[in-house]
This record gives sequence, structure tokens and C-alpha cells, in this order.
Amino acid sequence: MNSHMSWRQPGRQVRTVALWSFPEDVLVETGAPDGSVLLLTRWGEIRVADPDPTTVESLRRMSFGPVSLENVLRGVADDGVEDLRRRLSELLDDLQHVVIRSVGLDDGLGPWLSVVPLTPRAACRVTPPPADRPVWLSPAVQTRRDSGGLALEIPGGPYRVVLHRPDGGPLVEALAAPSTLAALTTAAGLPAALVDEAVAHLLATGLAVTGTPAERAAATSMDSQSAGRAHE
Repeated sequence: MNSHMSWRQPGRQVRTVALWSFPEDVLVETGAPDGSVLLLTRWGEIRVADPDPTTVESLRRMSFGPVSLENVLRGVADDGVEDLRRRLSELLDDLQHVVIRSVGLDDGLGPWLSVVPLTPRAACRVTPPPADRPVWLSPAVQTRRDSGGLALEIPGGPYRVVLHRPDGGPLVEALAAPSTLAALTTAAGLPAALVDEAVAHLLATGLAVTGTPAERAAATSMDSQSAGRAHE
């Protein structure tokens, strides 16, 4: 069996895992007298002031590659884990432009999909994708091969999305035309949970859009007319 498709095991229940990391050019410096953590990034220094030990350990592990922060939180007492989870989530929101967010499977094989920030303005909010609306790749998206997987981005856009495994190809092909989540799942031959996560991240980064081409064209036309009236 292809190790990249371990979810094909009969009867296996697929579970997605959120993974977090820094790009290779981000350096994490700890051990400052005031306990702060310094991130050295391509866009300057970022100082994380007064971090708790769990946050320090999370940032340190993220510098080594994709990590599940839930694994870091496992050693925290139950009465404090929710507060730490909230604080970590808020910090990651503030650091979106220097953090790679990934989706993996519980197979120990690393990321299936990664969202890589490309500009200091990169920011997105991932929400569940609409189940009853057609979704498709933005016509502006360009794709290229990337170490056995596929990289998708819009030139000049804030994010690149990388599908690391060969089974990501059929999903990209299915997204060439407007399709519902159910249709995408069938066409790509992937688990529904994985398709939902992939589409959610593509929508959040603007690489995918909702609606039919006719609906998108109508919306674009209305926006252009509104902009024209605003300048009259």
C-alpha cells in the first residue's frame, strides 16, 4: 500500500490534524533575561513578551518543523489547558504572516496541505466551507510541481498553498469547475474530512471562490458599476 494513502485502509476512520511551523528562514531565540522570545524573520524582529513555558516550548518546536500544538498541551493540567489553548491561538493569529499552518492526517506522515505566507500582510480566517454552494479554483490561480506535490498561488497574492502528496492532484483537477463538497469528495476519491479542510483553507486564502462562473461574473459587473458611480 502507498504510504501516502494510508487512509485507504479498510474501515479506517480519517482524522485531520492541525500542524504549525515557521518557515526555514525564521529563527527563534529564547533565554533572554526577561524571559521573552525573539523571532527573527525576513520582515524584521518580533518579540513575544512574557510567554508562559508552554508557549516558549511551542514556538521552539515550531522552528523544527510542523508540530501539533495539542501534543504540547497534553502535559498541561486540565484546569489550565483551555486558557493556554486560547493564548496560543491568539498569539498565532498575531503571527499569521510568519507562520505556516498545515493540515495533516493522524498517520504520522506529516502535512497533507500547507498554507505558506508570502507577504507581511498575509492574514486569513479559516471557517467551515459551505456544503451547498459550488466551489472552484480562482481563475487567477497558477499551479506548479513542488517536490512531488502541487503548489498553488495567485501572482502577487499573500499565500501559497502546497498539496504535498500525490493524491492532492485529483482534488485540484476537480476544482477546475464549480462543484459542491460532496461532488469534490467523489471526484477526488478523498475522505470528506480532508476535502472539507482543504477547501476551507483554499477559500480562506482566496485561492478558491464560491458560486458559479455566471454568479461570479454578475457580482464582478455589479462591483464595477458601483465603483464607476462612486467616481462620478
